[in-house]
Amino acid sequence: MKYLRLIIKNAGRNKRRTILTMLSVAIAVFLLVTMRSVVTTLDGIGQPTGAESRLVIRRSTSLADAMPESYEAKIKQVPGVVATCPSNWFGGVYKEDKPQYFIAQFFVDPKEVFEVWPDWKLADDERAAFQQERTAAICGRKLANKFGWKIGDVIELKGTFLPVNPRLTLRGIFTSDPQQEEVLYFHRAYVEEALGRPGQVGTYRIKIDSPANAARIMDTIDQMFANSSAPTKTETEAAFSAAFVSMLGNVRGLITIVGLVVVFTISLIAANSMAMTARERFTEVAVMKALGFRPGVVLSIMLSEAILIALLGGLLGTIGAKFLFSFARLETSGLPFLQNFKILPATIVLSLFVSALIGLFSGGIPAWGAAKVRIVDGLRRVA
Repeated sequence: MKYLRLIIKNAGRNKRRTILTMLSVAIAVFLLVTMRSVVTTLDGIGQPTGAESRLVIRRSTSLADAMPESYEAKIKQVPGVVATCPSNWFGGVYKEDKPQYFIAQFFVDPKEVFEVWPDWKLADDERAAFQQERTAAICGRKLANKFGWKIGDVIELKGTFLPVNPRLTLRGIFTSDPQQEEVLYFHRAYVEEALGRPGQVGTYRIKIDSPANAARIMDTIDQMFANSSAPTKTETEAAFSAAFVSMLGNVRGLITIVGLVVVFTISLIAANSMAMTARERFTEVAVMKALGFRPGVVLSIMLSEAILIALLGGLLGTIGAKFLFSFARLETSGLPFLQNFKILPATIVLSLFVSALIGLFSGGIPAWGAAKVRIVDGLRRVA
């Protein structure tokens, strides 16, 4: 703190160079915060409230292959299974086939769905209306807010791979885990009737009595249908959701590599700027030593200047990312799996730590060279 004024004054001596260096670090940190937040968002997929007590059953060959609806009666007989709900992805188009109108849509059993997800908060009259009306639908609060839907609104979907165009009436809006509040649910019987009752189920969502019994239940169910025409694969809800992320490839590895390359490149740019500053100040350093400043003090002052500039750049990049993504909606930009994108406090701390490292790396070598210069050699140079 003794030399704080001197450090601040020296850091702002060449304002143009200081600003450009800060902006370079800010860009690096902005990209680092963004990429790190993407990773943490993807890591959080498939872990909603109560997920440890739910399993997903799908066809072992492919998620696109269906299972007979007759499986449900057998699944219910497995010890530890509390509730079962058949669920099919609909994939219809709402308004236009554009990312901003993307909706996660499932047709389910209107009674069993609440047994599998008992944590949904829905008014009793809304639940009753949904269960009694075949063309009724319910959705999460976030989805309703996104499109401005209200109870009684008509929602029209255009089928894509299914030749059905449901015309639904919104009868309920529930609140739950944020990952569930972006989903639209409607009656399985409605679609089945329109398709001529094929009796095919995409996935079975089941609730179990205890997470400790998950392994046994999964093995029992898969063994039950192992020799059938439609063998199954049972997995936890978190593992099922994570499978979608794995389809994108090694996202974590790719983002990590890109982040390291960006930070390293920016560090070289910042180091070049710091080296130029150090070379210009050899004569000044020699004068400081002649006045009694020890090499360790000179090293600390110059290194503090570099870290201060880098930290200010990192703070600028972090605030910029926080501000930008507080308004941006990545799920409307063709990235619906990032609907819960947010910058965690741990990411902010990491970004500022990396900023300090950039300052330490970029200013360390130049400061060390300046601190070791001899008084006689420094006074011979022209700043």
